[in-house]
Amino acid sequence: MSKKIPVYFSDAAFARLQQLMGEHGKPSPTLNALLENSLEPLQHTVSTSKALSIINAELQKVYPQRTCPLPVTLESIPAGFPAPSVNDIDKVIDLNDILISNPEATFLNVIKTTSMVNAGLEYGDIVVIDRSLEPRHRSIVVALIDQHELTIKRLMVSAQMSRAELEEEFGEDGQDIPERWLKAESPEYDNICLKPGQTFSVLAVVTWNLKKMLA
Repeated sequence: MSKKIPVYFSDAAFARLQQLMGEHGKPSPTLNALLENSLEPLQHTVSTSKALSIINAELQKVYPQRTCPLPVTLESIPAGFPAPSVNDIDKVIDLNDILISNPEATFLNVIKTTSMVNAGLEYGDIVVIDRSLEPRHRSIVVALIDQHELTIKRLMVSAQMSRAELEEEFGEDGQDIPERWLKAESPEYDNICLKPGQTFSVLAVVTWNLKKMLA
């Protein structure tokens, strides 16, 4: 492996890099694994290294390396509909094309809370999330609280809420209404409104819920 790379290494570090790269500079499986699990720098106002370490620990990156075309029937399927024949098939689709719009920014996460059950996210569900999407009012998002705690909640933008909605959440007085806050979709959990000194940053948007229907 050549040492002509635009980065300075100590002798010990370069020797280790050579060991990882393998003979003739061919990447070893170890280095491949490290590179494939790396992420692009986060475009957020939080600590990048801390956010990356949290994401790596909690989320699983998606690698759409193969396709699996599935048939789509021409008509809606009522109860008791028999197996479709060849003439009933309209087209075939690949779930990668539906679920993944940006492979480099797409991850999976297993829901480990019941705080979003009224939004259809139950404990154990697998959700698809996309770091490249711009969050909107009422988007279900992955948020980082105080640079160390990840949570999945509904993003609420107070300026885009009706007066009735604000009164329902904050009362008729409506004092100290935050510009943005995180809504829990379960009466057993409190919404997250930042206290003085607290911060939160939206890291990604939940796009799909891969809910298992088998008992």
